[in-house]
Amino acid sequence: MRVLPSRRIVAGLAFVLAGTTSSLAADAQAFAERLKAIMAEQQVELSYSGATSEGDDVLLSGTTLRGTGAAAGDATSLGDLRFESVTGSTPEGWRVGRVAPGDVDVTEGPTRTRASGMVVEGLQIAGTAPAATAVSPLLFDRLALGSMNVEQEGRPVFSLETAELRTAGTAESGYTGTFGVQRFTADTQAATTEETPAKATMRELGYAQLAGSMSGNASWTPQSGALTLDPLKVTVDDAGTLDFSYTITGYTPSFIQSLTQLSQQMQASGGQNDASGMAVIGLISQLYLQSAQLSFTDDSLTNRLLDYYAKQANQTREQMVTGLVGSLPLALAYLQNAEFQAEVTAAVKDFLENPEALRISIAPPAPVPATQILGAAMGAPQTLPQVLNLTVTSGN
Repeated sequence: MRVLPSRRIVAGLAFVLAGTTSSLAADAQAFAERLKAIMAEQQVELSYSGATSEGDDVLLSGTTLRGTGAAAGDATSLGDLRFESVTGSTPEGWRVGRVAPGDVDVTEGPTRTRASGMVVEGLQIAGTAPAATAVSPLLFDRLALGSMNVEQEGRPVFSLETAELRTAGTAESGYTGTFGVQRFTADTQAATTEETPAKATMRELGYAQLAGSMSGNASWTPQSGALTLDPLKVTVDDAGTLDFSYTITGYTPSFIQSLTQLSQQMQASGGQNDASGMAVIGLISQLYLQSAQLSFTDDSLTNRLLDYYAKQANQTREQMVTGLVGSLPLALAYLQNAEFQAEVTAAVKDFLENPEALRISIAPPAPVPATQILGAAMGAPQTLPQVLNLTVTSGN
């Protein structure tokens, strides 16, 4: 009879274990449903056949993704997704240590897309409780893609190797991010079997195949709404490098929420809501441009273009340059700003005669409201160079 306490202990332990398993299963379902709801807000439909817990991991079986609304398309199968080291709750928000989807192989009509080596680390899913409100419904520490290949009727059209996006920071301190694509290639001749003028032009320029890299750095301070891209850089081999940077303010979480709601309303009305235009202007009025710069550093593209079009016009390169520079005053006459017209003409002339670098910079003494820029562009374009402190320069 003294075995009864032991039996009670064993029975109690079994009850506890059963209850624990039931709780974990409920957590898995809650996690899956919250992720599904968040994805729906991003106009992506997430479907799965089952959600189960395995320790701290959550396994979603038979997972598929499909765009909705304007992004609607065929569903993409991701198979079974394992979300590692899942913590949190739906009210407080969820955090996932790592999720690595399997390889994707999708064919839509004549286009086949394959992607591999995908991984997301430090995924954060916003909670539903007011105290858990996040600046974005989805955040992550790292998003990476090993490779992607696109084929058109069996012909390689585009490929990408080692793409990565990293983010860090908090809503209080601000966020920073870095982006990079180690290598991309594009075949300008493979998109169609038909011969086109564009294909012939790219061949004659020496760009039947393009290859290059991309990188970028960004920062965002939610409290002030300061958003900076510094810079986004795209380099194409034997062509040149394009750099783009800017800083705007007013890009706050409330602005993003209002923009999202307005976009949903416009989609629901099919763009027939007359009040949408005024609402867009109201949103734009919250944004200010602090600075911007667009620059191009040449690596033979300019000379190739000049030689090609001079040949097409039966001219020498010098004649082509003279004609282009001579047409600038007429093209810029609508600005009614002789000083700026002379500055642009001198910079372009210098660049075409000795292609090195060409820069367009905006650096006003104080941030300029976006509505002021639009108003000047429509009503008084001659004031834009002064309003924006706009300059055009050439050379290294």
